[in-house]
Amino acid sequence: MKQSLKRSLFTLITALAFFLTVNVAVAAKPTIVDKLIQTDGAQALVAAVLVVDDAQVLPFSIAELLGDKKAEVVLFAPGNAAFEELLNLEPGFLNGLTIAEVQAALPGALTAAGVDVTGVANILVQHVSLPKKANLRRASENALLSQGSVTVADESIYTVGVGANGVQVNYETTIIKADVSVRNGVIHFIDTVIVDDALDPPAVN
Repeated sequence: MKQSLKRSLFTLITALAFFLTVNVAVAAKPTIVDKLIQTDGAQALVAAVLVVDDAQVLPFSIAELLGDKKAEVVLFAPGNAAFEELLNLEPGFLNGLTIAEVQAALPGALTAAGVDVTGVANILVQHVSLPKKANLRRASENALLSQGSVTVADESIYTVGVGANGVQVNYETTIIKADVSVRNGVIHFIDTVIVDDALDPPAVN
């Protein structure tokens, strides 16, 4: 009887310890916005999100979405070099700048490049996918490749296939660092900003 009680107590303690360990690990896992802030080379993307949110040109906050612990998000994240190319900046121009410094410089850079905040908002939305489940089983690079396409937040559908330098999204953008698992989804870092038709003027009827 005593041995049985001891075994039961040991099993209970072991299960409780495992449960606490798993929950602490989950709680410590960063969200997408946390991971971007921690990532050197993602300052321009974070700054662009903040500029768009400040302008309130979307009916929701992109930063809040990317920071929502309960959200299911796949983010295709262009780095600083991709934004330098988009804005016709010298390569390396954004190196060493903080998020706040990039955020302060971005409006002027956008104006010089002929891009307004609404255009940036449209661009950012095309980098976000909102599947029912955003985990490595369903949203990894290999999973997207198997699906052959991905639908982003503005309902655009991008082809996913193999290109000369790796897996490509929308034919021209290459995933350079895949499968970064975070608390509320998956990040795939990409080499260019996906513009598609985000900067096209509205059609005139």
